Amino acid sequence: MNLLLDSALKATVILLAAWAASIALRRASAEVRHMIWLAAVISIAILPVALSIPRSAIPAAVRLVVPVSSPAQVAARELPWLLMIWAAGASVVTARLIQGLVGAWSITRSARAMDGIPYSDRAATPMTWGFFRPVVILPAYATHWTEAERDLVIRHERAHIMRHDWLWQMLASAVTAVFWFHPLMWLANIQLRREAERAADDQVLSNGAAAADYADRLIDVARRLCGPNVPVVVLTMIRKPELESRVQSILDPTLRRTGVGILARCVIALAAVALIFPIAVMHAQEKVQKLTKDMTPPSVLYKPDPKYDGNAQEARIEGTVKLRVEITSAGLPQNITVLKSLDPGLDANAVEAVSNWKFKPAMKDGEAVSVSANIEVIFHLK
Repeated sequence: MNLLLDSALKATVILLAAWAASIALRRASAEVRHMIWLAAVISIAILPVALSIPRSAIPAAVRLVVPVSSPAQVAARELPWLLMIWAAGASVVTARLIQGLVGAWSITRSARAMDGIPYSDRAATPMTWGFFRPVVILPAYATHWTEAERDLVIRHERAHIMRHDWLWQMLASAVTAVFWFHPLMWLANIQLRREAERAADDQVLSNGAAAADYADRLIDVARRLCGPNVPVVVLTMIRKPELESRVQSILDPTLRRTGVGILARCVIALAAVALIFPIAVMHAQEKVQKLTKDMTPPSVLYKPDPKYDGNAQEARIEGTVKLRVEITSAGLPQNITVLKSLDPGLDANAVEAVSNWKFKPAMKDGEAVSVSANIEVIFHLK
């Protein structure tokens, strides 16, 4: 649960960045904004994995001296009911998605084909769904359209298929089911769907469709939107709350409707990596705890002795090098720093020796945890 809450906190940074970028690029093509929101969703999907990866081990530490924090510094324990609330919410959202898939499958099964095009009286609007075997289904009233009118609608739905929009929307829905408690995640889901529809519009218009005819088709479909509910998992041609803005966008000759080139895709991908990498590193720094009274301290399992530096030996230097080391939940030392120096050569040898130590990790509530500890390496001439 801690990982989920930490991921949600850091997801806020990613979603706010995507929101700001989409606003800044509101005059760009819809595909650019769609890619920005998609990059944000994918980043959030891999965020828990990224936050679970510890930083690579760095050299370090003979006598283990672990500072014990005061009771005021002990983190609040995870409450069981918090996990139960999350599970209940995630179950509700997931059940809604499953219900949508069953509904889409049922509509597809009931559809009847005419001239190779499936029609269904249960379809409230033209729709498409599926990835491996995507289908386009038109409402029964579309049988009264002219061939040109049907072609406009089918081109819109096929644009979704070419862009794999259903796959991306299902990914966003799955991530939303996990982070259902995060309002910005719902916003990202809505924006991803909205920009996908506009990107499909742009593709139809850029291929020669007349904007006025296409807008008329959209208005006609919206006018007939009543009756059966549309399954949440399908991509529909129109949803009434978006009608006015969609029509304005279609009729605006100044908007860019070109697709996203390789350079733009690379820039968006690199921006996502540049954002998520420091977030993951920041987490790695935060998750190292101080040893508290409710923890079992780490213990040394294997410790090779440090080497005596030749110059220090000749100079008869003796004493203690004090190090700060992080001991991971796997019992490995990392991020070693010198707190008290004795001699440059002896300091380096102390760090090298401790970097090869193996520990039984600290334990809290039956689970291994990463802790910060002070280690003293004593150099004594025989």
